[in-house]
Amino acid sequence: MVLKSESAFSLAELLERAGFRVRGRRADCRHCDGHSRLTVAFNDQVAFCHRCKWTGNLRTLSRELGLPLAAETGEARERRARAAQFDEWTDACYMILTRRLRSLERRAELAKKILAHFPDSEEAWGALVELYHNEAGIFAALDVLSFEKLSLWLETTMTKQELFTAFEDAIGRVELRVSDAA
Repeated sequence: MVLKSESAFSLAELLERAGFRVRGRRADCRHCDGHSRLTVAFNDQVAFCHRCKWTGNLRTLSRELGLPLAAETGEARERRARAAQFDEWTDACYMILTRRLRSLERRAELAKKILAHFPDSEEAWGALVELYHNEAGIFAALDVLSFEKLSLWLETTMTKQELFTAFEDAIGRVELRVSDAA
């Protein structure tokens, strides 16, 4: 019998080989005592038991089962590095947007208090206008970054793959400009 490499097995196949009873995208945990029905949730990469907190992934299950592990290729390492760079970028964008929104909201709340006593304050009205003019755009950007399926702010939803493709295109253009300048 020829064994497949780690990348050839799906996580569901590895879970079944390890003694988990798989049904759809859930499995019964072999580590839990008593009733452990469908406590393990998994996707293509990782598994997690919501009862006993057991976790596993393709590599740990392959190792546990004694299956050969495929060495990570340079291409896979580059993809992983690019994905990490994308995650850092989305996190940074999210933080910038939430800080901006919080700042605008705080200024608007202060403006409301000021307007209660000084209704002709141009600065207070300006703070409210700034919030109301920027709020929809910020919420739309946050929905894009969180891949919101039912967004009030977007006409069409954004998938992670679409945003990642746009990110890679932008990085490629920046790298091209840098190499042209050198």
